Amino acid sequence: MCQRATGSAFAVLAWVKWDDVGWHGDTQKSYRSSPIARRSFCGECGTPLTLHYDEASGIETDEVAFHVGTLDHPERVTPDHHYGVESRLPWADCGAGLPEQQTKESWDA
Repeated sequence: MCQRATGSAFAVLAWVKWDDVGWHGDTQKSYRSSPIARRSFCGECGTPLTLHYDEASGIETDEVAFHVGTLDHPERVTPDHHYGVESRLPWADCGAGLPEQQTKESWDA
């Protein structure tokens, strides 16, 4: 799903608590990307911004994932695992050695 939603080989996401998030402006738009998740994007330029799972997903619902490339200081975020490795492209080998997890089968959009 990340490949289609971002138009890239993979997404680099940073999870944060909703309570720690502050939005500036009102251009954020969102859509349901699967039965259990919503994604948001900038309504002016289309840049992907966030991913948020619903309670049905079993993931902490008080957190939201930001696309690291949208942060002011993306260099401060260090990946700590790979998720959705079953769709990894054969040439995408960054972060070798990090723990890996496959996407839950029930999460198919």
